[in-house]
Amino acid sequence: MRTSREIEAVALKARKEIGLSLGLNETLLRKNLEDKGYFLFYYPFGESGISGALFSSVHARILVVNSSQSIGRQNFTVAHELGHIYLHNTESLVEISGDESSTKEREADSFASMFLMPANDVSSMIQTNGGIEFDAVEVMEISQMFRMSYKATLKRLTEVFGRKAIPLTLWDKKPLQLAEMLNMDKRLYEPSGEKYWSNTKYVSTAFRALEKGRISFSRFLELMKDIGLNGYDVLENMKESD
Repeated sequence: MRTSREIEAVALKARKEIGLSLGLNETLLRKNLEDKGYFLFYYPFGESGISGALFSSVHARILVVNSSQSIGRQNFTVAHELGHIYLHNTESLVEISGDESSTKEREADSFASMFLMPANDVSSMIQTNGGIEFDAVEVMEISQMFRMSYKATLKRLTEVFGRKAIPLTLWDKKPLQLAEMLNMDKRLYEPSGEKYWSNTKYVSTAFRALEKGRISFSRFLELMKDIGLNGYDVLENMKESD
């Protein structure tokens, strides 16, 4: 297994390549990934369904995200799948919620935490001359800035500042209630149920691959089905637009 330092170096390199600065904005992350040729597919598969999936080749990189989970968890899923690309050169992977026991899964989780919340970035926000103990408001502010779920934020703060920095009572707090009380963005802790895909790029790339014989007709139909489209209808629309 890679060391934390090795994983962090790769995560920081990925942030730089994707064009992220301090904190996180999921809209900017999505745009920057699409600009770099990634195809993103968000769909509400249900709480017990897949958490995410990855299909990567020389022709396309597709990230699938379960929008039945909170936005904070969705951001973590995107970063986790990027971890598999940057750390493991994974080409195809479908992940079920709760299946996180392998070394590669733990490494991808570590990558995701470090990618979303770099240690130096969060440390620069905290003014301390030594010991520090967070309260719920501070944790929520950090969660909002780095767009991570409340629990993932607590775990990352524990990694950066140590267990003593996180009072045990914080683990039982309800982020939705805290967000409402503090007038913060509640959507971060709620499922979005979004149905989104990088439609134009995804379809056009698959269509070109079909035209050039890189994929079979049946594979094209499968790819269209994966994003909720009828492949025959897509082909008809393509013919009409010629």
